[in-house]
Amino acid sequence: MSEIGTNERLLRSDVTLEESRKIERILRRNNISYFEKWNFHTGFFKFLNNSKNSKCDIYIHMDSFDKAKEVLEDINN
Repeated sequence: MSEIGTNERLLRSDVTLEESRKIERILRRNNISYFEKWNFHTGFFKFLNNSKNSKCDIYIHMDSFDKAKEVLEDINN
């Protein structure tokens, strides 16, 4: 498990934009807060890139981590 701070845990890594939207809907519906860290794999103008090569890591507060894993099981199957 990777951690950003003392309270966040990595839920998913290298998530595409489409997958992140699905996960976002499910987490919001279940009142689970999250943080997305986008990894733009290009050079200097990262903030202008809307490329499909962009991936993100989704972090969840450790108190909600088990609940988030439980509600996201349907996406995995």
